[in-house]
Amino acid sequence: MQVIAIDIPEDHGYLIPVGDLHRGDRHLTQRGLDKLKGYLEWVKERANAIVFLMGDVLNVASRDSKSNPFESQSGDDEYAKSVQLFKPYARQIVGCITGNHEQRMYRQFGFNPLQPFCNELGIQYCGFSAVLKIRIGKRADRANEYEQTYWGFAHHGNGGGSTLGGALNRKTKLQEVVHGMDFYMAGHDHNLIVGTRNILLPKRDKIVHQRVHFIDTGSFLDWDGSYAEEAAFHISKQGAPRLRFDGRKRQHDLHVSI
Repeated sequence: MQVIAIDIPEDHGYLIPVGDLHRGDRHLTQRGLDKLKGYLEWVKERANAIVFLMGDVLNVASRDSKSNPFESQSGDDEYAKSVQLFKPYARQIVGCITGNHEQRMYRQFGFNPLQPFCNELGIQYCGFSAVLKIRIGKRADRANEYEQTYWGFAHHGNGGGSTLGGALNRKTKLQEVVHGMDFYMAGHDHNLIVGTRNILLPKRDKIVHQRVHFIDTGSFLDWDGSYAEEAAFHISKQGAPRLRFDGRKRQHDLHVSI
C-alpha cells in the first residue's frame, strides 16, 4: 500500500477518481469517451483539482475471462490509446491502482501493463491500494502548514454489486483495512453511488463526530449489449464522482457529487 501526499494551497480543492474505463472494450463508445474527457478537461482548467485512477483502465480481455476478446481491440491498441488519452492531463493525475482486468495479464504473464503506463506518463503506480493524504488551504502565517487535512483509502474493489445495497456494503468493509479515513472509494462493480455515516472518534482529550463517505466510483461503459445486460444487472449511471474539500479554518467539510 502506497501513501500519497497532496498539497492544495487554495481554500478548497477537488478530487475526481476515474476507474473502470476498460479501454479497448467496444462498449466504451464515443459517448463514454466524451464524458470522460469532459471530467479531465474540467480538472485541467483548475489548479486545485486532481485525478486518481482506480484501475481497469485497460480491458485486457482473454478467452479465460468474462470479457470477450472478440469484442475488444488488441492489447497494443488499447495501451497506446490509453497513453494518448491521459497524456495531456498527466500532471494532475496523482496516482493509479491496478484493477482485476490488468491483474489478468499479471497472473498469466507476470506483467502488469499499468506499470509501464504510469512510468510513461510520470504517474505514481500504487499497486493494489493507496492512502491519500490531502492538505487544503495553505496558511499564510506558518510555513508548510495547512488549515485542513483529509485522509482517504482507495482500492479497486472486488465481489458483486448486482444490488445497490450490496455494492455499498462492499465499500463499508474497507474500514476493516484502514480505520479513521474521511472517505473510502472503490469501483469494480460499475455503480456510481455514495453513502455517508457519522462516527465517533477520540481526538486529543475529547470525542468528536466525523462524517465518513463510502464511494463507488462508477464506469464509462454502455449497458446495451454488454456483460451487464447479459447478466441482467441494473443500468448504472455513467461517469465519476467529484469530491470537494473545504480548506478554510475550522471548516473540515467534504462533499461528494455524483
